Amino acid sequence: MNKQILEKANAIIAKCDSASFGVIDESGYPSASAVSLCYPQDVLEVYFTTSLDCNKTNRIRANSKASINFFTDSDNITLVGVAEILTDQESKSKYWQSWFSQIYGDETNPDYCVIKFTTQRVSFWIGNEGAEFDIK
Repeated sequence: MNKQILEKANAIIAKCDSASFGVIDESGYPSASAVSLCYPQDVLEVYFTTSLDCNKTNRIRANSKASINFFTDSDNITLVGVAEILTDQESKSKYWQSWFSQIYGDETNPDYCVIKFTTQRVSFWIGNEGAEFDIK
């Protein structure tokens, strides 16, 4: 694992508000949607929130394999791994952002959940340099 390129990737995602998140749908096809990120800092674990009863969470329950993509004008970070649905109040409170109240009311809403994405493989194009490797 190249520590230097991981540090560059972490610096890039820390500036991102959103990303594309892909899961496998009911027909076995990839399905991507935009997600708002919760304080992204580490490409090895990425967190965002969604509703507990929606296509994303239903698809994660059926198949936890997923991918997330961050991009800027010249950089691309693609992560492949698994997604996990977190419903414990500690996680919900930790990743709560004030603007979520427009959607969920408050962090105790039973329909509000956190998605934890754990990276297993990376593919980077950062500063005109490419890298691809598994996370061990």
